[in-house]
Amino acid sequence: MKVLILHNQLWAHYKTIIFNELEILAKQNPNFQVKVLQTATIERSRLGFGDLNLEEHQYDYELVHDGVLEEVSTLKKIKKTISVINSFKPDVVNFTGYHELATIFILLFCQLKGIKTILSNESTILDQKREKIKESIKSLIIRQFDGFFNFGTLSKQYMIALGATEDKMLVNKNCVDNLKIRSIFETAITKREETKVHLGLASKNFIFVGRLISAKNLEKLLDAFHQIVHSEKQNWGLILLGEGILKEELVQKVTQEKIENVKFIAGQTWEKVPEILALADVFVLPSIVEPWGLVINEAMVCGKPILVSNQCGCVSDLLDDKINGYLLNPYDVNDIADKMAKVMTMSMLALEKMGESSLEIIKNYTPELVASEMLKGYQKVCLPKK
Repeated sequence: MKVLILHNQLWAHYKTIIFNELEILAKQNPNFQVKVLQTATIERSRLGFGDLNLEEHQYDYELVHDGVLEEVSTLKKIKKTISVINSFKPDVVNFTGYHELATIFILLFCQLKGIKTILSNESTILDQKREKIKESIKSLIIRQFDGFFNFGTLSKQYMIALGATEDKMLVNKNCVDNLKIRSIFETAITKREETKVHLGLASKNFIFVGRLISAKNLEKLLDAFHQIVHSEKQNWGLILLGEGILKEELVQKVTQEKIENVKFIAGQTWEKVPEILALADVFVLPSIVEPWGLVINEAMVCGKPILVSNQCGCVSDLLDDKINGYLLNPYDVNDIADKMAKVMTMSMLALEKMGESSLEIIKNYTPELVASEMLKGYQKVCLPKK
């Protein structure tokens, strides 16, 4: 069985680790061969997020364009993909996304060739406003695929709502590099207290990690924190780790409204994020748009309680409300403040117990498990129909 995966960019580290695991499985299974066709090196919005380490890519791949994703024309992508399909002769083509015109042409080509197709889907019903005409077109496209790898339960539910059937749902998980993140975190935790003093942090801290953009709902997070940091009279801080177009505006808000104990830390590469997570006690993500939220995986691998918006795609899978954290209504400042206040008044023992629950849940979301389930999915769609 030969599998061709169509992916958009080499830069995506957390896809790389899955592709590496699939390559390991291919070496263990003589009847399984996998190849990845990467459209480009990086997308424009990721420039400046850290250098690409080609040594990480321990799998068979080809590159359509050694440059920025936005520079690749539809025609170039179609021609290269069809060329690779004709030479590699896959039994299954795994698409990443379905929004591009190129996808339609390649999907039709696969159907003409009798090649099975699987869609890796990140979207959920919550991640944007849906229009009836567009949803009808999507439904027509979705029905053409033989199987689906979904990023969680909400993603799966969206595909079913668009007309896919339950038996075609093959994977419903998303993951990060658990082992590497945990190793970095455990090294950093030994220097936690001295680093906190060096950075001038509060004794306990909430942490947000991500882009400083409107979808992350950070103004409401700051309003909620401002509301409780005075009323609770405890030495809690809020760390905002990341970069984005709203950074200057958020810094001004903190200054003008005199919100105490807020620390902005510049955006870091993924390997540095666990070092900052080691300085915090509770992770918070109040997004109003978040297809999954891989940073939640990272925080849970670091044993953190999580406060997560009900708009996050992973919430049905990774949050056990009141067990490893709390569910947030991102549109309600009072609700965000209430949930933050709840953890502020908890004992360290109770917080540690929540963090242990996060660690237990995230054990089921590893690159090894995801790759194994993907292999089973490829095998399932290749089985002859009874």
